Amino acid sequence: MKIGDIIKFGKYNWHVLDVQDDKALIISEDIIDNKAYHTIYSNITWQHSHMHEYLNDDFCNTFTPEEQELIVKTSVINDDNPKYGTPGGSDTIDKIFLLSIDEYKKYRNAISNISGWWWLRSPGDNSYRAAYVDHDGYINDGFSDYYGGNVIVDYGVRPALWIKL
Repeated sequence: MKIGDIIKFGKYNWHVLDVQDDKALIISEDIIDNKAYHTIYSNITWQHSHMHEYLNDDFCNTFTPEEQELIVKTSVINDDNPKYGTPGGSDTIDKIFLLSIDEYKKYRNAISNISGWWWLRSPGDNSYRAAYVDHDGYINDGFSDYYGGNVIVDYGVRPALWIKL
């Protein structure tokens, strides 16, 4: 397995973004669903968002017990917004997560561009917004200005996770 490969895991195809030692970071090839980052218009961070809960509960449970054993619990760093300084909240330990702004910038060349907008976990210009990638592969509307979208809007979901090799 190498960076750029497309693999089948569970019901989905995944792009391999990184390989380290005995594990690989993968992101869904396609948008798997359209959901709000949070279901209530409120001051929210990744740790307390409905998206965080959905990915680590309902979505995680779509994998078989054998597949779930291959998913690595990961220390997820929730940095502040790099332009506006909006707090990213506490770091988390997750099985499944969305990429951050910095992770997307690091791995963007290994990620296929798809039509549709999809969430990142980083905050936007305030805590009522979260960053997203637009249909051209830019962070927020073609300008990479990191202001984000309203958390109650339905954008695409492209989960990421580390799996054991």
